[in-house]
Amino acid sequence: MQQTPVPYPYAPLPRKRQPVFEAGPMRRGDLVVLGTYLVLFVLGAGGLLALVPGFVEAFKDQDSAQFGVNLIIYVVVFTGAIIMGFEALRSSFATFKYNPWAKTLMVPGGWLGSLIISAIVLVSMGNPVKSENQLAIEGMTRSVPFATMFVVTVILGPFVEEYIFRHLLIGKLSRKLNVWVCVPISVVLFTSLHFIGSGSFDLTSAIPYTTLGIMMSLAYVVTGKSLAYSYVLHVFNNAVALILSYTLLPLFQQ
Repeated sequence: MQQTPVPYPYAPLPRKRQPVFEAGPMRRGDLVVLGTYLVLFVLGAGGLLALVPGFVEAFKDQDSAQFGVNLIIYVVVFTGAIIMGFEALRSSFATFKYNPWAKTLMVPGGWLGSLIISAIVLVSMGNPVKSENQLAIEGMTRSVPFATMFVVTVILGPFVEEYIFRHLLIGKLSRKLNVWVCVPISVVLFTSLHFIGSGSFDLTSAIPYTTLGIMMSLAYVVTGKSLAYSYVLHVFNNAVALILSYTLLPLFQQ
């Protein structure tokens, strides 16, 4: 028996396909920001601020002085990154128009998933060790006010890292290499960043950064190379970690 066609007003509308937010080619400004990031963070030139007469003395302790150095560096790099990446950030918020419930729930879900995976891996490896980067942040929470720390670790830092490790190393580099080649490059370099200058490395201390890098890189690709989505995910992760550091960590230390 032949079915009667459904009249147009009642026919289901075709589902819109999620767009891909192409990052475009690497521009001179991108290279300037990347070079500034490498010089200040990787090569450690930002640490020279501590040699400026009176700089360290302006802070109440060493942890506060280290935070002051980080604050200045992040402001400089963030300024360049937001100038070069603002349009990509603004336009890629449109990814939330497609499967909005799934993408909204994936923010806390992705964070929780990476946390669980990290915990399982660390327990199986035994004797987890905190990285010097994590210990430095915990030291700063005892000296730096929450609001000030929030600006750097939740607003500025995540955008700088998403711009460098997702927007440039996946979004723009994938114009030259397959995107699934760019993802492991991004993850490895993202993990390595947190150990530069520490003088020590333990595999267990790298696990949380690696799982976080994998989760954010996959989210970036799956959402159509959305810089906005990976940034929101990174902000959520750092915000939860910072709140716990200021509320629960002191209780455990006591």
